[in-house]
Parts: sequence; C-alpha cells; structure tokens
Amino acid sequence: MRRPLFALLFAAACLSTSPVARVQAYRAAVASGADVSPFLAPDARMWYDKKEGAGEPLSRGSGSYAHWDHYFGSKATLTDWQMKDGAVTAVVHETNGFYRLLEWEPAPYRMTWWLDGEARIRAALLTSLPGGGGKGRLAEFRAWAREHHPAELDYLMPNGHIDPKADRAERFAALLREWRSAVGLPPVVFTPGL
Repeated sequence: MRRPLFALLFAAACLSTSPVARVQAYRAAVASGADVSPFLAPDARMWYDKKEGAGEPLSRGSGSYAHWDHYFGSKATLTDWQMKDGAVTAVVHETNGFYRLLEWEPAPYRMTWWLDGEARIRAALLTSLPGGGGKGRLAEFRAWAREHHPAELDYLMPNGHIDPKADRAERFAALLREWRSAVGLPPVVFTPGL
C-alpha cells in the first residue's frame, strides 16, 4: 500500500509547480519509507540552527539524528506551510519516546528547504522557535544520573548537551527507564524503531 501511495504523491509533485507541494511529497516519501533520492539534488545538505559550514548530507537515513529518531519512534506533524524568501518553510511539532520518558512537551521548530532549478531539495535548515515547550523532568533526571551514573551521563550529554550519535539512543532509554523506576514514576512504553 505504501508504494502505490508514494507513486501517486510523487507523480503529483512532479506535475505541480508548487515548491510547497514538492516538499510535502518529499516528506510523505520520507514517512512512507520510499526512495527519496528523486526529491534531492546531488550533495543536498542539512544544517541545524545556522546555515554555516559544510552541513551534513541530506538523504534518507543520514544525519546526526537519523538513528535517534528511528529508535525513539519520532513522529512529526508539519503545519503553517509557506513560501518565504524563495524557500519553503513549515513548523514542526514532534513527539517521540525520549520526550515521553522525560514527560517533555517540546517546543515546535521550523524547517526551511531550498530547491534547485529542477525542483529538487538542495538544502534544509532546522531552527528552534523562541518560547514554548519546556524540558519536562530533564533537570530531575540529570541530578539523579549525576549522583548514580556520572560517567554515563557525561557520555550521553557531553558538554551538558544531548548527543544523538552512536549508541546513545539505546543507552539513554535504558538510563531513563532505570531513573523512572528508581524515583517511582510509572513506566513509559514505546516500541523502539517504529
């Protein structure tokens, strides 16, 4: 069922002259697990917070958060689609198992995509939006982890910031579950990798 739906969306996006429709079709392809290469320019890049430096390759399953998002079952809803200054923008509302483990209501963020002359995405930028959200029980978790597992906390959050790379998703989930149990919070169930 996913492949026929993707084929229809891809065909519609190719026929459409709307850059917004093209990016929406790309997002549908990502969500369905389809091949996204037809939507991407060669050497498409992704940046976080500022469009500075070389950025990261933009392709299905690449980037700093690819494994993290897959492991924690990240789901995103995009709203407020616009064309602005030659780019497509949308506001992203995301949820995942990590946020649920911390009882964290994340603030939405903005995605911006730039397309090339062939309507392929050549660049993408994720930027935080001011205000909104909070960190849930992150401070409580960090205090507990600092006392009980300081070396593990330093590995998971080098320089005090979440690092999504390598095996940190699995290790973060294990430590968060241990913390929830130790402080008497109810378990949070999510299926890794969905």
